[in-house]
Amino acid sequence: MTDAVPPPGFSQDRIWSHFQNADPDAFAAAKPRLEHIIRCIARRSSSSRPVVLNVGVGNGLFEQLAVALNWDVHSLDPDAAAIERLQNAGIVGHTGYIERMELASHTFDAVVASEVLEHLNNEQRTAGLSEIARVLKPGGWFHGTVPYNEDLKSGAVVCPCCGALFHRWGHQKSFDLESLRAELAANFTVRELRRTAFVSFSDRGVGGKLKSAARLLLARWGQMIASPSLYWAATTTK
Repeated sequence: MTDAVPPPGFSQDRIWSHFQNADPDAFAAAKPRLEHIIRCIARRSSSSRPVVLNVGVGNGLFEQLAVALNWDVHSLDPDAAAIERLQNAGIVGHTGYIERMELASHTFDAVVASEVLEHLNNEQRTAGLSEIARVLKPGGWFHGTVPYNEDLKSGAVVCPCCGALFHRWGHQKSFDLESLRAELAANFTVRELRRTAFVSFSDRGVGGKLKSAARLLLARWGQMIASPSLYWAATTTK
């Protein structure tokens, strides 16, 4: 498992500005994953209206799902246009970075970072996880996902203009169960950490449901053909 080293001066801001604003349909496949996280937050929340921070807004689907449940949802993202779009929809949005949140300490019942940590270098992840622990209320929950055991080399592309080699989604870190648990343990008590696949069983025929079930089972076994992910739920209480 080898981490990716981006070229000097590499910034992911342009990548995500494009997908979040010019190609929001790129996030359509995220719906089962975000619905899963919503269910996990609801199951563990002691409040019917938890205060939740979502780090990395994508196309805003998580916020839509949370608002539909009457949650007090906040968003953090470096892209000003994406945040402005959420603010226009009545959502509290903050333009900024995970590693230096300009947010008050002990504010949120839950923080979500789904498909975020793999985009960060070592220093950013260390600072970002510390910041999440800071803004969570005592005993608050941190939920997230990352790709499992990703082959970063297979996702490498070459810029046709400058020849720089970089991961097509900006991924810099590949995680397995042990490495992710170790990183989380510095700031959190890991309550749940597992391999899974985020599949949908609704609006599918018998064949589709069988395919979803097979993919979920293979992902739990760590079979890469199922494109498995890691899901975790951790608390600030040690």
